[in-house]
Amino acid sequence: MRQLCLMIMLLFLLGMSAAQDAIVGVPSATANEHILKKIDPEYPPLAKTARIQGKVLLKVTIAKGGDVTSVKVLSGHPMLAPSAIQAVKKWQYKPFLVDGQPAEVKTEIEVPFSLGISEADYKKEQDASNAYFKQEDKCRSLIKAQQFAEAEAACKTGVDLAEKLPARRQMERLSAYRNTGVALFYQRKFSDALGLYQHELSIAQATLKPDEAELGYAYHDVALGLHGTGDLQQARSYYERAETTLEQAREHIDSAFLKNQYSGSIKSVLLDYVVLLRQSGDSSGADAAERKAKSIVVRTDLKDN
Repeated sequence: MRQLCLMIMLLFLLGMSAAQDAIVGVPSATANEHILKKIDPEYPPLAKTARIQGKVLLKVTIAKGGDVTSVKVLSGHPMLAPSAIQAVKKWQYKPFLVDGQPAEVKTEIEVPFSLGISEADYKKEQDASNAYFKQEDKCRSLIKAQQFAEAEAACKTGVDLAEKLPARRQMERLSAYRNTGVALFYQRKFSDALGLYQHELSIAQATLKPDEAELGYAYHDVALGLHGTGDLQQARSYYERAETTLEQAREHIDSAFLKNQYSGSIKSVLLDYVVLLRQSGDSSGADAAERKAKSIVVRTDLKDN
């Protein structure tokens, strides 16, 4: 009988201890009143470039002393969540009291990321963006499959959708004009392709720095268009600009993967240039460009990190 009483008392005391150590759920509004230090999250540059805004909902555990000890993402965009977590881990709370004693608590925190536009305008922009990227995927898939006539129609629709995007979305426009130019070029519609490539270049020149690879690609595209129409003299100038710009891009980029990619692009420009030089009767120039192209080693084992 005595042993039974002792066992009951022990279970009672263990129950009391477990109750005291249990993590208490606290409403968000109550938790907000306890905040002593609040760190705002940094807006991830990639998310800002991609025009992503929204709220990240987190479930956090706050220790008896007021430190945030664990954070779990309940909802929110993957590009925004890491920044929200990093900021909230630095928050400090006034200790929560249960029956007069500091207690470990759980609560939910909503961390907003705003681009400074209304939710309605943001949704409209996202819908337009999603429509464009869906069309771009279709356009590129048809080009990859060498179905250039079908690609032409799909890519032209992509241009129309790109033009409906906000004015700041110039890279999408650049890509749309380039893709359509490619679809036309491989159908030997050189004059039409050249017009699109020139539009691509005008966007690149207005938007990009002189040493950015996308500008080099635009010069190369215009060179190809001019070459196709038979304007060899002007094409020569644009091949040279493409080579120079891509060399500058390769020099200023830290990524080994991108350096290798740019090397491959320079080699491609040089090989196209060799064809033009031979057509122009410049054998010595063609030989020099060909030697330079052959000297460029493009690795196949590098991966983008």
